[in-house]
Amino acid sequence: MVRRIDVSGETVGYWAAMDELMAKQMYDGTFEPTVVVMHWDADTPCLDLGTYEDAARLDVDLAREEGFAVGRRYAFAGGTAVHTPDFPNYMLYYRAEDTDIVTEADRSGYANVDALETVGLEAEYDSIGDVEIVKDDMKVKVMAGSAATYHHSDLWVSTDSVIWDFPPEGRILDEALSVPPEKFEDKDTDTLTGRMQPLSEVLDELGVETTREAIIDELVAENVAATIGEDAEVTQAEWSDEEAAFIERLAPYFETDTWINRVSSTRMCHNVDPDFEFGEAAYKARKLINISLVRDDDGLIHDITISGDMYVRPQPTATAPGIIETLEYELRGLDPTDEAALVDAVAEVFDRPNHEAPGIDPEHVADPIARAAENTVPVREHLEAQ
Repeated sequence: MVRRIDVSGETVGYWAAMDELMAKQMYDGTFEPTVVVMHWDADTPCLDLGTYEDAARLDVDLAREEGFAVGRRYAFAGGTAVHTPDFPNYMLYYRAEDTDIVTEADRSGYANVDALETVGLEAEYDSIGDVEIVKDDMKVKVMAGSAATYHHSDLWVSTDSVIWDFPPEGRILDEALSVPPEKFEDKDTDTLTGRMQPLSEVLDELGVETTREAIIDELVAENVAATIGEDAEVTQAEWSDEEAAFIERLAPYFETDTWINRVSSTRMCHNVDPDFEFGEAAYKARKLINISLVRDDDGLIHDITISGDMYVRPQPTATAPGIIETLEYELRGLDPTDEAALVDAVAEVFDRPNHEAPGIDPEHVADPIARAAENTVPVREHLEAQ
């Protein structure tokens, strides 16, 4: 049995609070497979900063001035996203033992392909992240998502967003978010929105008649079958009073500046000697890796912020660090020009039990650290330029 809960009119903090609720129930022994479909409010578009995105790259004030509710994703990696009624998404919470990110991401990705093909589309899954439609010998991105785990190693969530239409609000991604050019070095565009094409447009061009709701229903059905079983029954439900109260109590925190700045190179710089040196660089592996570091008077790494749209585990939670925070801790005090030592430090963290960073090699992290260290300015100067 899988319960389906449809949520309307809530903002991004609500989503993060649901994640925490599912984790609590895993520990309490009350967890049951749950799919949540988010129906976003047209009057309150949301901007959802990715789990490891650097808050310094987002103009939060601009987004809020434009009417967006801004928050940071709880424990699901990937890049920053916009949520409106035309960008619906759903989360399938389930239990899976002895598995990994790639296995679960593939399971969800191919289920999404199967769902889109039921309405006559030719779809392809692009490992960990995107589903594309093949149209006129071209590929256009119409979905984004993957699978993640947090808190409890057996608690997984498959999260997918559908680019159903492209309202003007979607342009905030290009207006308020600063993205290193390395992000686009393997793409035929230089903007976050350039690769996207609304699924509704694709359906219209191909003469396929269906609705947004029907697509969501098909996606949910295929994902439930793939992750839980062909015989799993989806039943419409609502949160219990206790669950609803838990979510409502916790949701506001995930839209605060405190949570948004959980990953912030600017905050890092405010906490160091302004005469120390600041440098930054990026590297495009399977996903983007941003490095912002501060060198002390001896030239060593005093502090470092690793950000980007990586898919990794363990993820950070409200009460515990994740793999990236562990990596930052191990890199402090090292010589940023000694790439061999950097590679060894990263490899040691990646090799720990239940630690994963698919598509990222230790060299992918060491390279931008070394380059960031080569081109620095005083921290004071960097902050003045912000």
